[in-house]
Amino acid sequence: MYRIFYIGLAMVLISACHNSTTTTNTTTQEANTCIISPSLKKLIQLTPLSEAPVHGELELTGSVSYDQDHLYHYQSLASGVVREVRFNLGDYVTKGQVLAEIKTTELSDQSAGLHKAEAALALAERQLRATTSLHDDGIASDKELLEAQNEVAAGKLEINRIKETLTIQGGSVDKGVLLIHAPMSGYIVAKKMTTGYQVNAGDDDLFIISDLKRVWVMANVYAAQLGMVKAGQEVAISTTAYPGKVFTGRISRLSNIFDPEEKVMKAVVEIDNANLELKPDMMVSVNVHMSTNEQALAVPLDAVIFDDDNYHVVAYHSDCDVRELTINPLSHDKQYYYVNEDVLHKGDIIISRNQLLIYNQLKGR
Repeated sequence: MYRIFYIGLAMVLISACHNSTTTTNTTTQEANTCIISPSLKKLIQLTPLSEAPVHGELELTGSVSYDQDHLYHYQSLASGVVREVRFNLGDYVTKGQVLAEIKTTELSDQSAGLHKAEAALALAERQLRATTSLHDDGIASDKELLEAQNEVAAGKLEINRIKETLTIQGGSVDKGVLLIHAPMSGYIVAKKMTTGYQVNAGDDDLFIISDLKRVWVMANVYAAQLGMVKAGQEVAISTTAYPGKVFTGRISRLSNIFDPEEKVMKAVVEIDNANLELKPDMMVSVNVHMSTNEQALAVPLDAVIFDDDNYHVVAYHSDCDVRELTINPLSHDKQYYYVNEDVLHKGDIIISRNQLLIYNQLKGR
């Protein structure tokens, strides 16, 4: 009888052990399906999201451009051949300096007209002196004196008209050669003309002069950022050419026209460049200082992963339910990215430490 009892007890124990092993294996299998293991959970940090006032900086890309208000484009209004060029690309020139000589037959009429007008003026001035003397002696009438004075005035006007025509053409005539004078002091930033170059009236710019002591920074503003950028905002500009150096300024205006190629609107920052450190076409980063009363979710900077040109976070629901979410930050400061409630909501929990380990698992890396 005891033998039968022990055999039964043994069978119960074996069955219990089998059930225990099955339960253990099932639990282990369930644990293995979870992204966050007990050991990994000790390494992460869970952060609930809350709202905060939006403040900080909006980072834009941009480039340095010429000050369009101090840029001179020279186009010849007369056709001819360049006889001499007295400048090189990058040279600093002063206002009034002779930059080039152009031989052109189109100036012969103006030159002849100028000499004729000067001769006529000299004759009119002699006639005025004689008439004035006769008028003083009571021989010439007031009408004759007035006519002589008008002849002198008309002669001066004709000379000024011809000279203004030459000025519009970009220079002055000397021995049948058009002398091109620098209209302003600055740097030659573009040059097309060379000795022997055939110039046609209305051609593209033969040279461009810019005063680089003041430049424009053109910041790229995407459609989603338009509500955050406006004239008057302070900006901090930096470039890899000068690590650690910051140039400050304010947004002067928005272009209000989208660039058809880049699909952005340009924010213009006029900035002093007395030391000529900023060069046209240099790429820069533009940090726009923002102050607003808006509220948004504050996502810790350390919780955000930048990958594939997008910002990502890892949302936590349970050890076995974690998700990668793509966010679109409105702005950021030194602590937070600020985002609207769309994929994330107030009270949601995200992983803010070692989240990259989990992100890579979710991406199958």
